[in-house]
Amino acid sequence: MIYIADGPSDVPSFSLIRKNGGKAFAVYVAANEAEFAQNDALLQAGRVHGYGPCDYSPTSFTPKWIRHALAGMVERLVQERSHALATRVTRPPRHLQTDPVVKRDDVAKQGNLFNE
Repeated sequence: MIYIADGPSDVPSFSLIRKNGGKAFAVYVAANEAEFAQNDALLQAGRVHGYGPCDYSPTSFTPKWIRHALAGMVERLVQERSHALATRVTRPPRHLQTDPVVKRDDVAKQGNLFNE
């Protein structure tokens, strides 16, 4: 889960999300220096994984960070599921060859239908 919030009242939620493997992201109004400083303090204190402006346009930093974090989470889930599957599923049985295969030249060769 990625939790995105804008204030100090969200710190308990940030903590819960981080504790359970999610990502915490703080947003601020770009023109507000105090909000920027507050989010930077949250990052420095280890309460959020990142922060960015409350701008979700495709080229803004915030959606780029969200996409990057989401891709990392998906990759982690794929690895966990692949490992779990590998530990539960055994290899299928296979034929065991005890004697080496001997090629025989004396086997009759089949001719074609019209030209034997």
